[in-house]
Amino acid sequence: MERPTLKVKIRAKTGKSYANKIRKKGLIPAVLYGPHLKESIPLEIDKFDVHSLMSTISEGERIITLEIVNQDKDNKREVILKDVQHSWIKGGLQHLDFYEITRGEKISTEVPLRLVGEAPGVKKGGVIEQLVREIEIECLPENIPPHIDVDIKELDIGDSLRIKDLKLPSGVRTLTNPEEIVVSVLSPISEEELEKLEEEKGVVAEEVEVVKKERKEEKEEEEETKKKEE
Repeated sequence: MERPTLKVKIRAKTGKSYANKIRKKGLIPAVLYGPHLKESIPLEIDKFDVHSLMSTISEGERIITLEIVNQDKDNKREVILKDVQHSWIKGGLQHLDFYEITRGEKISTEVPLRLVGEAPGVKKGGVIEQLVREIEIECLPENIPPHIDVDIKELDIGDSLRIKDLKLPSGVRTLTNPEEIVVSVLSPISEEELEKLEEEKGVVAEEVEVVKKERKEEKEEEEETKKKEE
């Protein structure tokens, strides 16, 4: 099957000011790197081409072909999109990282976790707490899953699932600590416990106010003493 293709150009310059300059022209700065590249390659891409690619590739499609239009030799590279940076202010794409792959060589990457099912503990009033939302895996590029399902249908109140409990696809292994807790079902907080917490917060707040008042009085006394000495 033919891979999705994205046309890119090698950037004339690097640096923040030049990156901002090309963004104003509707281009997105990017970089291509990999274990067999002597140095990273700065790129620029038409933002409409990027959005078009994102809207057409299917879920789980991780490998794409970069066609470097202003390079004569080795102008087609198989890559995975390693990182996407967005602008917190404008919300648009800011920068893309591409990682060149080699067929037959395993790579490490991060994939999201997806909770599946309804935990019995939740039906009893428990609360789901997801502590890990993505894990690092190692596999061949063509075996990278779009996500890994976390089955919570057996979790009761007080139960947890660890990394080692996850069912990984064939040919995929995790590099994350196997003992790390992924998800738990916590006990619901009773009215009595809630009131106790509120009371404790109130006591702490009162203590803080007392300390503030004492410091204020001490400061006023010091100022009064200084005035008398003068």
